[in-house]
Amino acid sequence: MRRWGIRKKVLVVTLVPTLLTTLLLGIFFTYSWVRNIEQLLVDRGDSLSRQLAAGSEYGMFTANRSLLSSLSNALLEEQDVRSITFYDSSRNRLLHTGPTLESGLGAAALRIHKTTFDHRQNNQASTAFVTPVYLQDLMIDNLLELRPDGLGGSSGEPIGWVSVEMSHIRTEKETYKALLISLLVILAGVILSLLIAVRLSRSFTDPVFELNAAVARLKEGKLDTRVYTGAGPEFEQLESGLNAMAEELSKAQAEMQQNIDQATEDLRETLETIEIQNIELDFARKEALEASRIKSEFLANMSHEIRTPLNGIIGFTELLLKGPMPRQQRDHLNTIRKSSEILLTIINDILDFSKIEAGKLILDRVPFQLRDIIEDVMVMLAPAAHAKNLDLVPLIYNDVPDNLMGDPLRVKQVITNLVNNAIKFTQTGEVVLRASLEEEDVENHRVTLRLSITDSGVGLSRAQQQSLFNAFNQADASTARQYGGTGLGLAISKRLVEEMGGKIGLESELGKGSTFWFTLSSELSASGEAMPPRDALQGERVIYLEHQKTTGLAVEHLLRDWGMTVDRVATPAAMQEQVEEAQKSQAGYAVAIVGITRHLLRSSQYCGLIRNLELDRDCRTLLLTPTLDTHDTPVSELASGHLTKPVSRDPLYDELLLLVHGINAGQQRLPGKPAYPAPQPVAGGVPRILAVDDNEANLKLVMTLLQDCQVEAEGAASGFEALSKARQQRFDLVFMDLQMPGMDGVETTERLRGLDDSSRRTPIIALTAHALSDEQDRLLQQGFSGYLAKPISSSQLRETIEEYTGYACHGGNGNQLPVAEIRDTRRRIRPSTRQQQRECVSVDESIELAAGKEDLAEELFSMLLEQLHTDLPEIRARWQQNDLDGLLDIVHKLHGATRYCGVPELREAANRLETALKRATPDREYLKDQLLGAMERLQAWSEQTDWQPMFRGHRHRVSAD
Repeated sequence: MRRWGIRKKVLVVTLVPTLLTTLLLGIFFTYSWVRNIEQLLVDRGDSLSRQLAAGSEYGMFTANRSLLSSLSNALLEEQDVRSITFYDSSRNRLLHTGPTLESGLGAAALRIHKTTFDHRQNNQASTAFVTPVYLQDLMIDNLLELRPDGLGGSSGEPIGWVSVEMSHIRTEKETYKALLISLLVILAGVILSLLIAVRLSRSFTDPVFELNAAVARLKEGKLDTRVYTGAGPEFEQLESGLNAMAEELSKAQAEMQQNIDQATEDLRETLETIEIQNIELDFARKEALEASRIKSEFLANMSHEIRTPLNGIIGFTELLLKGPMPRQQRDHLNTIRKSSEILLTIINDILDFSKIEAGKLILDRVPFQLRDIIEDVMVMLAPAAHAKNLDLVPLIYNDVPDNLMGDPLRVKQVITNLVNNAIKFTQTGEVVLRASLEEEDVENHRVTLRLSITDSGVGLSRAQQQSLFNAFNQADASTARQYGGTGLGLAISKRLVEEMGGKIGLESELGKGSTFWFTLSSELSASGEAMPPRDALQGERVIYLEHQKTTGLAVEHLLRDWGMTVDRVATPAAMQEQVEEAQKSQAGYAVAIVGITRHLLRSSQYCGLIRNLELDRDCRTLLLTPTLDTHDTPVSELASGHLTKPVSRDPLYDELLLLVHGINAGQQRLPGKPAYPAPQPVAGGVPRILAVDDNEANLKLVMTLLQDCQVEAEGAASGFEALSKARQQRFDLVFMDLQMPGMDGVETTERLRGLDDSSRRTPIIALTAHALSDEQDRLLQQGFSGYLAKPISSSQLRETIEEYTGYACHGGNGNQLPVAEIRDTRRRIRPSTRQQQRECVSVDESIELAAGKEDLAEELFSMLLEQLHTDLPEIRARWQQNDLDGLLDIVHKLHGATRYCGVPELREAANRLETALKRATPDREYLKDQLLGAMERLQAWSEQTDWQPMFRGHRHRVSAD
């Protein structure tokens, strides 16, 4: 009711009481009227039935039907009487006058109602009034004798019954008439009440509506509106107030209009001023756009002009470093090369920052593998970390997906910047990169990764942290002088991360190191290549010695992920003892992994450990060393396998596969390298290459690098010269500079494409340094086959030649081979012996077998070693040819030679194989492998041991004893 209008409320208040009263009164009077009509019928029926009972006493007693008939006919003339029936004392019908009795009336009623009192029997259309007939006392004495049946009556029992049936027709008509009259009276009352309510509501609501309409007109701005309702004193007060308000509003509007006119005039003058300013701003905008275009062109040209001399400086410095020269000059050249690389890094940072500021940074969206990118960064920056004795470790959790969609180059750039900064500002300790899964949206195939780089460096204060991500800012001025750099690396990283939809931040405390982190939101790549299952090493046992805790954790994590069992030891002595105990229990280790730091590379303790494992225990060892100067140390020469830290997944798996099972996976394509189409075959085996560059130093450098690769190379200083040479002969590869006077690289390439035919398309590689355009896509659309950024290195040049021509360059050593002919030159690796075995060489036993003559023992041992060089390939060949008789002869001779030398392991292996060949046992192949293993061990022992003094010094030891 709160939302009802005034009219509705007035109608409800007026009508509801009146309607309720009218309805109640109408219902009451109608009910009373109908009851009276029904009661009147009952009373008349009772009266008529009693009168008939009294009048028919004699006729009933005498059974005079004639008399009863005359009585009934006379009574039928009465209104509402329908029929009359007489019953005798036995309840049998004597006489019936009128229509047939309604169902349920008559004798059946008498049988049901056996009372001697008056009663009524109702039906739908009529009511039967039944009254007993008694003899009067005065008549009993006189008429007893007159009864025809001779029976006397008794005043206690009726002599019969009279039934008068009264019709309901007139009663129903009266009832309907009463209802109709009542209804009409009620309707008349309701209509009268409604008319009165409507009249009253209008007299109240019409003035209200009129006032409301006046307010609406005032709201529309018709301030000349006035209202006069004449509805009484209350409304007169509202009228006067409303009219006064309208008059005040009219005056206020007039005053406001005057102010608006004045303000409009002022605004018109202001708009004229703004229009003039807009014209000036438009001119300024055009000037700014022109300045931005000039800046972009300047940066593009400067990138080319600066990189061109740098290309010559770095290239010729590398060429000079390859040749012999005094140490002082080599140091100077190294300084020049490092300074040039620093200058190139600064230029790259400035150009990247300019590209971001110009809004021309376009991110690629291609599938890539996150682990390959992280490993590439770790391998690239490992020398800088190891030069400071830092432990550089990547930790990638198992739930981190590998196949992602995004820009791998920019992700790699951000990781490189953060890891490089961590290495730069850390003097001791470690730099750890962690990659973890932060959020995963399974429905949309999206993940959010968190990559953090933690170092143990100098740390940052809160004031330094606030300005660290600003451009051209470093921690402080002294840091800039000490460590160098432009201060753009973190600013570029922040902008790149934000462009990729992530966040970047740091957590640091002064003196306690820093943690830089960023999030990478990416879709999962559905088209990524499925990684082959790495289950070939499952169940193998490995023993691992590592001094750097975090590196050990990362390597152990990888090994356990491949299903290997890893036992960690803390010292070389513990490793040697545990390997010996394992072999005694016939459950030796498949490989021993030894990770050492830089200062232990020439440790005699570790040399002895690896010598003992490789020679005495026949257990293959894998050496993990820093990246600096580790390939020519005594430790690395003794080990069967050697990898540099930080350890990558694929090289580690391939190396373990080789050491454990002897399977060489080195010929597989490197992970992460795109699969290019097969290069076109080059006629004659050596490709003809054309280099085009207008800069003399640049052209000379490229020609020198090509000559080092021993290819047929020609140079051209302009596009016209290149086009002329291309018309004279066909080239297999073209290196094309873009910016040249006259005919630039793009136009030259377009004309060279006109010389191609349908069967062959000459690869043309662009050499450029532009920074503010979409180089790769644009160059591919303009006909180039590839892209190299200046300055180019000899390794990049060799890889490009190999990729597009199939010709492998090896730095001018004269041993160039086609790619298909390159094979892995590593020696065959024999898997570790898992059980305890006999001693490989016993000098004492050799001298004893030679009757104590050291010279003879040395000569016999030397003869045995010479025999091994011929017997090894001969045994393999005989086995391949299934020449068992010839194999038996060789083994027999070898067995005889071992009887005079102290070689217990080889002697026993030869004896077993000779016996098996004679008896044709099924384990011949296994025993053959055992013999070959013993021969290889003996050869390795002789090559890595200075054994002659051991024989010659035996006599001195005996004399001393």
